[in-house]
Amino acid sequence: MSIPKRASRLPKDNAIYLTKMEQSFLGITDSLDSPHVNLKYYDPEFECFSEWTYDELKAFSEFTQKLKRLTWQQIYRSGGKPGDKTGLGYTPHKTRTYLPKHPELDSISLDITFFELRMTQKARVHGFRVKSAFFLVWLDRNHQIYPQ
Repeated sequence: MSIPKRASRLPKDNAIYLTKMEQSFLGITDSLDSPHVNLKYYDPEFECFSEWTYDELKAFSEFTQKLKRLTWQQIYRSGGKPGDKTGLGYTPHKTRTYLPKHPELDSISLDITFFELRMTQKARVHGFRVKSAFFLVWLDRNHQIYPQ
């Protein structure tokens, strides 16, 4: 019995290797590109889109489009000390103590860093990153969660 040609090309270390397309399809790429917003953990009890004005909703749409055009490295570089931040103004939260209560917050690993991104001069969104996704948890149109 002969080994099929494809099987004979498999690595000898028993590791499984996926093509870039397979990784992308399964959502397991380590790519720093193509950030996008995910609302899986969004908490409308803290603040809901229904409270927002037309201009605020438009700013949110512009924020999501801007996010898609950047890489995670560019987003991280937008942070800095108050007054030195640019663009989205990435600001990691040092502690979860001051974050609003959330029914699923305790189930999110402590290894996950929560941060805020600037939508406008005043409005912020708060959440965390997993792979290329930004999990938006709280809307903060009046910059109340971590005012600076």
